[in-house]
Amino acid sequence: MSIDSVSEELFHESCTIREIEPLDFDKGEMNSFVAAYRRILARQGLEVPYWYLMGVSGAAFRLQIHRNSWRVISPDLICGYDLAEYLFRAFGVHCERVWVCGNAERIAASRNRIILSLRDGIPTIGLGMEGRTYHGLVAGLTFDGKLLALDYSAPGQFHEVLEKLVWCYHIPCRFEEPMSRAAQIAQAFRMAHRMTTTARQRSFHLGLDAYDYWYSTLSNPEHHNPYSDDWRARERNEGNFWIFSNLVDARTSAAVFCENVADECRDCSTDIRALGETYRGIVAELSPLLERKVIRRDRDISEARPWTMHDRRKQAKLLRAARALEAEAVPLLERILATLPEA
Repeated sequence: MSIDSVSEELFHESCTIREIEPLDFDKGEMNSFVAAYRRILARQGLEVPYWYLMGVSGAAFRLQIHRNSWRVISPDLICGYDLAEYLFRAFGVHCERVWVCGNAERIAASRNRIILSLRDGIPTIGLGMEGRTYHGLVAGLTFDGKLLALDYSAPGQFHEVLEKLVWCYHIPCRFEEPMSRAAQIAQAFRMAHRMTTTARQRSFHLGLDAYDYWYSTLSNPEHHNPYSDDWRARERNEGNFWIFSNLVDARTSAAVFCENVADECRDCSTDIRALGETYRGIVAELSPLLERKVIRRDRDISEARPWTMHDRRKQAKLLRAARALEAEAVPLLERILATLPEA
């Protein structure tokens, strides 16, 4: 059946996948790409926990910060050190990546591919479907041909995809057998070591180097004006919140991953449990700053309640403690990797 005939058929009947779990930050899934991917796997009958996908992809172990004013895109899974291929490969999923970015030809081509996928009951991952910096799912088509999305903007509700604002689509095109669980676990710990010890990727600081960069900029008074209201200050404020929130979410997933797979790796179970405790320690160090709203979104920062240099120094101090724990994880990871199978 041709694209045109499929499109015409679908334009005259609703093609909306309604059995998808809502995307909601309150569910504890800060990594929007992983959250969206988890729901695609569920459509294939694979119920995989978020924490496990975070571990296998390496996202649970990554800290990444853009070298230019931090940037809100820093935690995105496909920016900088791109982790998507590891997530796809582990579960036998082949996706076509289409950078749309307002290009009319790409919009038209990707729309046809998405419609074919919807016909088969498979949603597409889309980035920025309302112009915001998170991923969601294209999961429906209206009678008059508008693509519908589920994402974090309105949990549980469909909204029209603003196609000219979409940056990127990942359109599933083929499903094969997943890697074995043992191979997935080994990949997770290889990625953990790589994410901790790699210093740079493109325009981003990574791992221990990212901690050092973050600390130095937080501690630098020239990097900060608590009363500034220009876009650079707002972007720094917002970027700091999302990087920090995603770091706590990631290390929470890392701890849960270690706790749940330790018994499957008998030769190194003690080291894996110790590694999990290390990640729990990082979460314990950092999460109070979120709970007490010392670190908050730009919309919650004002002249009446500025994000002060005192707040920044408090954050920097705790990041130093977290970095020390991350450094302690390296020898544990090296011992773990020495016992696990090669790729």
